[in-house]
Amino acid sequence: MSAYQSIRLSLIDIPEGRIREVDYDWAECLRDMFMEIGQKTPIDVVENGKRYSLVAGAHRFTAAKLAKWREINARILEPSSENSAGELRLHEILENLGRKNFNTLERCEALSELKRVYEELHPQARRGGDRRSQRFKNNGENQTASFAFSKNAAETTGLSDRSIRLAVQIFEALAPATRERLKGTKFAETQADLKALGCLDPEMQSRVLDLVTDEYPEASTIKDAVTMLEGRRPETETDRIFRRSLTYFCKLSKSGRQHIFRLHKREIFELAKKDGWFDEKEG
Repeated sequence: MSAYQSIRLSLIDIPEGRIREVDYDWAECLRDMFMEIGQKTPIDVVENGKRYSLVAGAHRFTAAKLAKWREINARILEPSSENSAGELRLHEILENLGRKNFNTLERCEALSELKRVYEELHPQARRGGDRRSQRFKNNGENQTASFAFSKNAAETTGLSDRSIRLAVQIFEALAPATRERLKGTKFAETQADLKALGCLDPEMQSRVLDLVTDEYPEASTIKDAVTMLEGRRPETETDRIFRRSLTYFCKLSKSGRQHIFRLHKREIFELAKKDGWFDEKEG
């Protein structure tokens, strides 16, 4: 059961450790919308003595403050389970997943936290996974049994079961320090980069980030940074073009290759003379 009412902004506290930080650019956009058409969706809060704690709607709350409002429309939640903290955390995560697009790292973090809270609210799901965990220890398959939550999460979030499992695996493979350093970078946007980092140990993750996030980065991609740390030269754009061209050239028919030779006849003759191809005797 929930109650709706207008609450003074000064009575609302934002708890620490929320699933995502406030994006002030988005909050300013919401402020302009509030001033134009008003607040359409209430924030969610829970009573905490004579004050209130925010559960969902930090961007709307911030937008109202930026608009110099004194009050904001809110829905007062009344948790129904004994684990009210877990229930409210679950509500926060699902509300955020549904309202504003996360970048890849934020989505991985939200789904990992969703798994943790779900297992806290449903201990039998975690116990169900423990029986198989030793069999697949240190193997990606050990995730399967502990994902009793994934079907429910897939139905709730609209994401596929596979994408939820992969997101959690990626986040749990990243060291805490790596997660913090990735925030606000372009690498937090790309699943392939996060997955590549997750395959490395924490020390290697740190060294890779040193190469790509420095003021004057020595590598432009995670892949190139790993290649450099392995003592190899990263592939250049010219290398990539040559490799792709050679691959396609080899797949051409004989007539197709001859057509290319004719198109570049002059260059081929010049190279042949320079390298002395015509002076070589057939063995």
